Amino acid sequence: MDIESRVFPVIQAMLSPAVMISCSGLLLLALTPKLGRVIDRIRLLNQEKTGLAKKIKLADIDMERLHSVEHQIEMLVSRAQLLKRSSGATLLAILFFVITSAFIGFSHVSRLHLVTMTLIAFMVGMFFVFAGVGFAYWEIRISHNTITEEIEASKAIAARLLKKPE
Repeated sequence: MDIESRVFPVIQAMLSPAVMISCSGLLLLALTPKLGRVIDRIRLLNQEKTGLAKKIKLADIDMERLHSVEHQIEMLVSRAQLLKRSSGATLLAILFFVITSAFIGFSHVSRLHLVTMTLIAFMVGMFFVFAGVGFAYWEIRISHNTITEEIEASKAIAARLLKKPE
């Protein structure tokens, strides 16, 4: 049996996990900037909250804004936790796809039959991709609620500020 007929099937078998590694990497590439933006937004809202808290006497509008900021921070912290979980699950998926590739290569070199372990590693990787996507979807849902909350709070404050005295 020539070397080509033995090596090429192994390389082909190792490509399936490599494709999943690329998929997971793309997902991670999308999640990382989102997490950074959420953290930056939390920092900005915390600065605003601190600025409001420094005032000696808060007007009703300031109190309203303070409550809105606190609620938005809670929602953003939830989003950050989900993005962290999604990123962690995606990184674990990459790890298991690398392990799958290693099992395939090691199985061929050592002539051991690691089919069960290879399949388990691949399926665990797929589970983590599923979990990562699930957390990302959940974060997107909360993201919509966060922006809706911010818009409603801004509308209410603007309406009160623009209301003419009677």
